[in-house]
Amino acid sequence: MSDSILIRGAFIRLTKVIILASAAYSTFGLCLNQQAPPQNLVNQTKPNILLIVADDMGFSDIGSFGGEISTPNLDTLASDGGLKLTNFHVAPTCSPTRSMLMSGTYNHLAGLGAMAEWVADNQRNKPGYEGYLNERVAPLPALLKDAGYHTFMAGKWHLGMLDGQGPDSHGFDESFAMLPGAGDHYSDRGLFPFMAKTPYRENGKGVTLPENFYSTEFYSDKAIQYIDEAIKGKEQPFFGYLAYTAPHWPLQVDKKYSDKYKGKYSAGYEHIKAARLEKLADLGLIDTHGTHGSGNACYPQWQQLSSVEQAKQARLMEIYAGMVDALDENIGRVVQHLKDIGQFDNTLIVFLSDNGADARPEQGLADEAKYVQKTFDNSMQNMGSANSFVSYGGAWAQVSNTPFSLHKGMVNEGGIRVPAIIRLPKHQTSENNESQTLTEFTSVMDLLPTFIDLAGGKLPGTEYKGREVLPVAGKSILPYLRGEQDYVHKNEAYGFSVHGRQGLQYNQWKLVRLPAPFAKGQWQLYNLDEDLGETRDLARQQPKKLREMIARWNSFAKETGVIISDKNVKTPKECLIEQRSKLVSQVYE
Repeated sequence: MSDSILIRGAFIRLTKVIILASAAYSTFGLCLNQQAPPQNLVNQTKPNILLIVADDMGFSDIGSFGGEISTPNLDTLASDGGLKLTNFHVAPTCSPTRSMLMSGTYNHLAGLGAMAEWVADNQRNKPGYEGYLNERVAPLPALLKDAGYHTFMAGKWHLGMLDGQGPDSHGFDESFAMLPGAGDHYSDRGLFPFMAKTPYRENGKGVTLPENFYSTEFYSDKAIQYIDEAIKGKEQPFFGYLAYTAPHWPLQVDKKYSDKYKGKYSAGYEHIKAARLEKLADLGLIDTHGTHGSGNACYPQWQQLSSVEQAKQARLMEIYAGMVDALDENIGRVVQHLKDIGQFDNTLIVFLSDNGADARPEQGLADEAKYVQKTFDNSMQNMGSANSFVSYGGAWAQVSNTPFSLHKGMVNEGGIRVPAIIRLPKHQTSENNESQTLTEFTSVMDLLPTFIDLAGGKLPGTEYKGREVLPVAGKSILPYLRGEQDYVHKNEAYGFSVHGRQGLQYNQWKLVRLPAPFAKGQWQLYNLDEDLGETRDLARQQPKKLREMIARWNSFAKETGVIISDKNVKTPKECLIEQRSKLVSQVYE
């Protein structure tokens, strides 16, 4: 982890921050010209809080993080007084991240040690592996409600399917939720043979979707509705959780969005990645001489594809880009509504992705492929429409996660480091309203204590409403933003484990263990200060450091109740490009 040495002047209203020196940054690093955190955070009034989560979006997909996709609204949030967090970490997959978000502690404790869909036999019915947000945590919306907030959510829940496990049972005053982890973007039609219909609930009761439903637009409409209901005749702030399902597969969006990108991706994976690396360097987010994720041999290079395959792959990425474009447009609608009703300046807005981009094979996972082929029309001209079901595969996922290695489901940076933006309420920003890049290590667990801190509430400790609960593991980032300290976490281990993959980060050191075909199940060791692309395994060169990191992992696993899956991992016997169509279940199993 890189540190900045900041010497600050008097902490008064017109504070002038002078940056005297900077410690050496990561070779691939982080911000080259880091500005100081904003000063003069004064809690004049309780602000509204709007948390916006994208689903499976890569680190460099949006413009302000190096992407070519048109995202003017998110870019404005990041540039007009916003803060870009370039070292923000989540869990490798979606529901574990959401459990950490809602609990402020590790997913292995909060109930999603494994995704409910992929719990192994040796994990089943064990504490921390219940498959839903368990009773051992005090949920974020309930804590904010205790602090005087009106709470609502719209979008993906993925933290429990049964009665008593939904958002209405965890402190949300109002909620419109898709309960499982994925759904058709145009209807409640089920995507899998075991789920004919995707369940939706409003305030805990089953609902029927409107005929003109499109997930991104509908959730935005609901958020606007709930915002209006929250402020109408009430003198209390609101906490809104807007949990989009875009750009999660199936890739579906109106052609007015996807056709904007026709021809944009015909040059292929390597060309787009190179352009993103160049833009990231221009933005000052990476070092041009540093390492970057080199890709994985399981996925093809562009020149290895036939012209027909290239056309299909280009179209898949056009559709994905269209989904991100539509997502940005709808976030813009919500933000504009806050401005129209005079609430924008008093609203903390946080945006993040729940994990890295997904490498789900375009033909589906395992037996899913036959069902998809039989049930949906995935012809070239129909891809992206309401009756199609496609994803864009591992090669594009690695591009989306530029500059990092691999993708969702992995404990490499491509799976767990995501774009994040924070825009503070106007009265809590510094006089200098320029965009700033925050490079200190932060995680999704830090949001709960940050929100409670900003709201003037109290963390529950070890007891909440008469029941024993787990303490919050995250830390408020406000002391860093106030300039009271120049770090959020120091000398702290951050561990991750899901579905046969494990890892741990401690300062600049990163421990990784992956199964075949990505690795051989042995511990790998990386120095992120020198190799953020995770390209040089130092396990053999640094045996003492490796043993030290493994000891930290063992302590972490014991403290958080990690149970390593004994599920047989289905992998191809050989990882060859010509066999890529046979690669199944490599993201989740």
